[in-house]
Amino acid sequence: GRLVVEEFDPRPDSDEEEWAQRYGLHPQSLDPFGAGGDLYFGIVAVSGNHESVIPILDESMEPRLEYLVTRMISEVVTDKKATVGIMSALPVNGGGGSPYGRGGGRKWAFVSEIEKLYKVENVAMDVDRIPDGIDTLVLVHPAGISDKALYALDQFVLRGGHLLAFTDPLCVASQEGVSPQMRQMGMRPPAMESDLNKLTKAWGLEVPAGKVAADEEVATMLQAGQGRAVRNPAWLSLQGKNINRQDVATSALSDIMLPFAGAVSGTVSNGIQRTDLLFTGNDGFLADTFAARTGKIDIPDQRQREVMAVRLTGTFRTAFPDGRPAEEGKTNAVEQAKAEGLSESAKPGVVVLVADADMLADRFCMRDINLFGQTLRQPLNENISFVLNMVEQLCGSDALIGLRSRNAFDRPFDRVQELEKQAAFKWQAEEKRLNEKLKATQERLAKLQQARGDSQSLTLTPEQEAEVKKFREEVFQTQQALKEVRKNLRSDIESLGMRLKLVNIALVPLLVALFGIARGLWIRKTR
Repeated sequence: GRLVVEEFDPRPDSDEEEWAQRYGLHPQSLDPFGAGGDLYFGIVAVSGNHESVIPILDESMEPRLEYLVTRMISEVVTDKKATVGIMSALPVNGGGGSPYGRGGGRKWAFVSEIEKLYKVENVAMDVDRIPDGIDTLVLVHPAGISDKALYALDQFVLRGGHLLAFTDPLCVASQEGVSPQMRQMGMRPPAMESDLNKLTKAWGLEVPAGKVAADEEVATMLQAGQGRAVRNPAWLSLQGKNINRQDVATSALSDIMLPFAGAVSGTVSNGIQRTDLLFTGNDGFLADTFAARTGKIDIPDQRQREVMAVRLTGTFRTAFPDGRPAEEGKTNAVEQAKAEGLSESAKPGVVVLVADADMLADRFCMRDINLFGQTLRQPLNENISFVLNMVEQLCGSDALIGLRSRNAFDRPFDRVQELEKQAAFKWQAEEKRLNEKLKATQERLAKLQQARGDSQSLTLTPEQEAEVKKFREEVFQTQQALKEVRKNLRSDIESLGMRLKLVNIALVPLLVALFGIARGLWIRKTR
């Protein structure tokens, strides 16, 4: 009884068309000559002086329609919006053609989405105190953050502020958009690595530097040039079983991409409760950042579940027990007393720590589509949904949580992924064996060469020739084994596909036919 739904048909030159234009609905031309008028197909929500609009409804918006409509209602019935601070070393706020960003300095999509629901304040990276009016602070890739700013974050959390932090041991987005010419002009991008370890170690956690989480089971197919595609286990495409299904903010998510994410390790201190949000399977492991970039990752024998995102709640202790870090100009006791802060939480706080910042970059989570001359952003995955759900939860409202993640449903070929995973382990073992043989043979050849005189260094001895011949034979045998691994993989996948085709094309129609015959005989008998 508190919601009134009205339907209008804005015919050409009618009052309804004027109102549609006044509310900002986007007209769609049905006639290239303009004789048939325009089509308006959108939704407007009005409550008092508050208005919200979906300017155009399109088939591609269907998975998010429930969220969009609910958000409209939330916008028009809420008088006071929570304040969200954005703090980043990356150009997430655009800024008119920043040399570090794409799209002419366009604001990142996650910032635009947050602005639709909350009041947003930009926070400088060298801040010495987080403003009191900020309810939730979103920190993105704090590369090169100073002790002064870390102390500000520390005190913000201890005051009861909510922190959503995205750090990254290998941030690809930080290096985009800066050409060699720009570098020569002194335009340096932020560092590729960032962490809050100095802060989080006081809570019992850290993100190891120079390491990224990897898992062959959730590896992503990436272009390797020359029309080739390879699986990179450090480029994670998380599915439902890699996402916390018990948590209200992530229970409905099923598709999150993390390019070169770090891993959270350690045990939380007393008074803090930890909830793992995003994680690999039990075959996860840590890989060097250099190996991750090149795609040549060795899969270790010892593997375990790695965690990429956690939520911490409870009573936090300061990472600066001696007070504010020393600053120039503060020498007397009065200034030092003013600098002293909290040593532990004044009230329970909340921190969400995500070991990846690239997941927020537009090219990893959104794509632009042109619809009737309008450029719209369409989600590639549920990265933005994850961020919005976290912000919503930290801001204290759960009215929309669970509605943001209804994107296109995807059922991966789990059996095929398992076959590819097993083949990758076999391939890794054979390749490792080959490299070890190569290294051993090179060492034997070097020893034989050292035993000879300089005058004979350009010719091979019979021992060296035999060693080289033996090595070539071993290389050939190993290559044959690798070829057999690929052949068996294709055979298993093709065999699985053939069985599925047989079931779909032959077995199902046969069962339907048998059911029809049996039903016909039964009806005939009863008659």
